[in-house]
Amino acid sequence: MATNADSIDEAEDGDHCVPLAIYDADVAVGFAMYALDPDDGNYWIYRLMVDQRYQRLGYGRKALDELLKLMSRLPGCSQVTLSVAPGNDVAMELYRQMGFRESGEIIGGEIVFRRSMHDIE
Repeated sequence: MATNADSIDEAEDGDHCVPLAIYDADVAVGFAMYALDPDDGNYWIYRLMVDQRYQRLGYGRKALDELLKLMSRLPGCSQVTLSVAPGNDVAMELYRQMGFRESGEIIGGEIVFRRSMHDIE
């Protein structure tokens, strides 16, 4: 798993990544990053991380919901793709609950999920 510093470095190396901090009032609780992947032309959620101290408090779900709303307004964003490490059952369940479905692909050893953006408001 990439660190937040690795993700910020990746964002600085090109203009395709958009890093975002996740806050509750003035407390940073996590980090997210999305991108229009230059390799496949699809919108991806590259990172969605909630600090261990704030996990299981609803921040991941709320952050994902807000991220999907933001991405739904991007030109040509008809679906969003992400990948999950095998064994990260909590994340996979959250993504399924938020409308993501397994694509049947494995990339870099991770399970790929996709979600249509047609019903995001």
